[in-house]
Amino acid sequence: MQAPARRPTISWLLFSPTGRAGRQVFILGWLFWLMINSYTVTSLALHQEDEELFRVFSLLFFAGFAASFASTIMLSIKRLHDMGLSGLLVLVLFIPAVSFVMLFVLFLWPSRPGPNPYGPAPDWPQT
Repeated sequence: MQAPARRPTISWLLFSPTGRAGRQVFILGWLFWLMINSYTVTSLALHQEDEELFRVFSLLFFAGFAASFASTIMLSIKRLHDMGLSGLLVLVLFIPAVSFVMLFVLFLWPSRPGPNPYGPAPDWPQT
């Protein structure tokens, strides 16, 4: 008897390096973290005079930044897997001159059709 396939969850999508992520999911993940980080930066700018709120939003900013950093690395690994490439290529995102080009490649390169060694389909955990 075959084990049931794992269902995608938000925690898998944002914080797991296994499986595959298609272009749309990858872009939406980046936009989600952009929205979260933009909110905290805006809140910091608006509450500079109120010391207590400024401390709260500073903490939220650093927590959001740490979570978004880890999550975008995991999303990028899944996106590379969807393209049929090794997740180690995520290290290219840390090369300043090349990182923007790599990001656009991740945004625009189509998914590899059908199953590949990293999972059965885009936007689905590896079984």
